[in-house]
Amino acid sequence: MGVPKKNSQSTDKGENADEKSASERESLEEECDFCVYDDIRDKLIVNGIKPDEIAYVHDAKTEQQKADLFDRVNKGEVRVLLGSTGKMGTGTNCQKKLIALHNLDIPWRPSDLQQRIGRIERQGNQNSVAHVFNYVTKGSFDAYLYQTLEAKQRFIGQIMTSKTPARTCEDVDQQALNYSEIKALCTGDERIKEKMMLDNEVKELNLLKAEHTNTVFDMQQTVAVTPAKIENAEIRLENLKADRETLRQLPIDEETKLPVFKITIDGTEYTDRKEAAQALEDTVLDFVKKSSDSEKEIGEFQGFKLSVKAVMFGNEPDISITMKGNAEHKCALTSSFSANLKRMESTLYKIDQTISDAQNNINKLKMNLENAMRIVNTPFPQQAELEEKTERLTALTEELNQAAMEAKKNAPEKQRTCYFERAKLKKEAFKDRQKTTKPKERSQDKNKIE
Repeated sequence: MGVPKKNSQSTDKGENADEKSASERESLEEECDFCVYDDIRDKLIVNGIKPDEIAYVHDAKTEQQKADLFDRVNKGEVRVLLGSTGKMGTGTNCQKKLIALHNLDIPWRPSDLQQRIGRIERQGNQNSVAHVFNYVTKGSFDAYLYQTLEAKQRFIGQIMTSKTPARTCEDVDQQALNYSEIKALCTGDERIKEKMMLDNEVKELNLLKAEHTNTVFDMQQTVAVTPAKIENAEIRLENLKADRETLRQLPIDEETKLPVFKITIDGTEYTDRKEAAQALEDTVLDFVKKSSDSEKEIGEFQGFKLSVKAVMFGNEPDISITMKGNAEHKCALTSSFSANLKRMESTLYKIDQTISDAQNNINKLKMNLENAMRIVNTPFPQQAELEEKTERLTALTEELNQAAMEAKKNAPEKQRTCYFERAKLKKEAFKDRQKTTKPKERSQDKNKIE
């Protein structure tokens, strides 16, 4: 696409033209009679830039030469650096004084365009603002190239981002919208530009409406089940308060300032912690050996009924104990049963905190219910805008379709290419040969008969 010829500015006569990297070969660079690099350089010189302040990245053949060139750019000795995506992509660190990036053509991949922008929008740039210019030619192939970029970016955006936790991806992408705008500018017809903008806006509004509908559905489920949760939570709160009154009636140990220790296991009452721990261990382990995935009442602790439950996870049981009063108080058991007794006491004696947590849970449920009811009763806020733009899009689409039909109807007959003309001439020549040979064959046959 008009890159510098091998000896354009280079003094390296021994360069092997076949030694190109994969990125350079993919860049579709071709040497031709017209060199856009030389053309831009000449025009810059005419407008006052010194020749030694303009450089081509193609002149840096080795890594050391590239490093020296980039160093000159970072120092400001080179004001204009011309290059391609393949040669000035990854590894190009000359961003210190860059103020503007000019994209003269459109690459085939969105990543190539991002790679270009990454040369200037980069950490280490000393300018607070950097400019990126994209040049397009009205009525040219640029529109198709931006359409290709748009389609590719949509797929990439759907895969690489997770804007909404959904199983389907809508055809809306922020970067793709920018490509659509540029594509519309290339076409030259303001109606097409308006249609493309409306397409994107309607798609985005439909996506927002779908999200709003899903949210309303979720909130309807919340409104349906939350009242029952609140009722159950309030019943538990009242039961916890009743259990607190039961604990307050227990005799208090003067030394520990806690209720006097007392536990009954399999009908035997224990006041000694060591004996109680051993009895609890024997009872629990005997229960686990004989049965699994079941629950059994084994005694009483501080006026609360004791029951043990074992659930098998693989080869190891998960053992828990429940103290039942008006409400249930559960705690998991460990291998140390002396520690288990303290865990049981802690579960009961922190009942004030348990009541506070239960009240907070009720308040949270009520707040969630209030918010859910508000969302359910709120219509989609952009419904009027969606209807207006959808109506305009439909009318504009019909208008453009009608214009396209009229243009096709009134279009002049297309000229056939040389390939079709050659085929036609060959066919006509073949018919002419057949016409000239048939009379001769007939006269020869007539002579044979005579």
